[in-house]
Amino acid sequence: MSSLLKAFNQPFDVLWRTALVRLPRAVPDAVLRYTSPEGPHPFVLNLPSRGSYKIPVYVFLPSLTYDVTERADPVPVMIDFHGGGFVLGSCLEQAPFCAQMSRELGAVVLSVDYRLGPVDKFPAALEDAEDVLHAVLHEEKPGYHELRKAITQNLVESYNTKQGEEWKGESASSSEPSPMVGSVNLDTDKIALSGFSSGGNLALELALDIARNPPIVPTPWPSPFSREHPHPIPLLLFYPSLDSRLLPSQRTRPPGLPATKRFWSELSDTLAPTYLSRDEASHPRASPGLAEIIDGGLHEQARILLILPELDSLAEQSETWVKKLHENGRGQHLRVERYKGMKHGWTQMPVSWLGLAERQTRIESFEIARDFVKKVWKTGEVS
Repeated sequence: MSSLLKAFNQPFDVLWRTALVRLPRAVPDAVLRYTSPEGPHPFVLNLPSRGSYKIPVYVFLPSLTYDVTERADPVPVMIDFHGGGFVLGSCLEQAPFCAQMSRELGAVVLSVDYRLGPVDKFPAALEDAEDVLHAVLHEEKPGYHELRKAITQNLVESYNTKQGEEWKGESASSSEPSPMVGSVNLDTDKIALSGFSSGGNLALELALDIARNPPIVPTPWPSPFSREHPHPIPLLLFYPSLDSRLLPSQRTRPPGLPATKRFWSELSDTLAPTYLSRDEASHPRASPGLAEIIDGGLHEQARILLILPELDSLAEQSETWVKKLHENGRGQHLRVERYKGMKHGWTQMPVSWLGLAERQTRIESFEIARDFVKKVWKTGEVS
């Protein structure tokens, strides 16, 4: 069934609420020239997946890879996931963060436009996340060659554009042909995962092996990373959703967090189950905070940065998980940064909406994330 038909099969109260929250996704990609002026600006690749569906991936390329005649060493990779409770959000809101990470880490950054409810159901978003990681890691998986081919073609086009600017005004006979390149070499030793809110849920899931545990988990569900993966994996989790059993209105609200208006509370509670049914919410692939930590649960190479704003109804979940990590001997692989007075999602809001303190802490959190990845890739240490 097509996405359009699946959409119109939804009840009217779901349809109009979905249309309302999806309005920001109608913003054209050209807006990135204003929201992320420093660039790099992404190209969009429709990446093959395990089925007939192709996953839109926004690909950010670092400027140091543009000269393909000189760039031979492998390029690090970061895979990023936007937030939105699996029913809204887009890669456009991630562009400032992804562009900064690409510039300052010298990495290819892949921002994944994963499938959302109500059109698609759990585990569609997670399958998309897994398929993008597989395309980076495993040659036999769909998308592996297409990803490298698309990046290579984009680099050659950028090279030609750069050369054309340099040759402008010269005779055509002075031009040189495009460089002959085989394929961009992505560095599978240096992979980082990042996610915001529900995107943090996906980023963490990729580093988890879920063992068989009937009746909730009838069959094992392994991580795309093999257990023998020898290199540290930075996980940047910005105010993640770790326990999906409670609807948004049922979560504990910290002191100082204003009450949500009834309209938005009802909207969130109506849309959340359109992606994840209440019967599936306790599955550790829907609620990664419930997954086992030891005995191969959380990958041994996972190194975690948690960015936690004070005024967030998801904060309680993260604090519970922090305690769980320490109790299970993984506290040394965790760094937590807490931001007093900040609200859920503040880092991804348009800068013009933010006050001075919010802008400063946003800059700080991105710099901490960048430095965390650098250190983990270099030493495996988190602090």
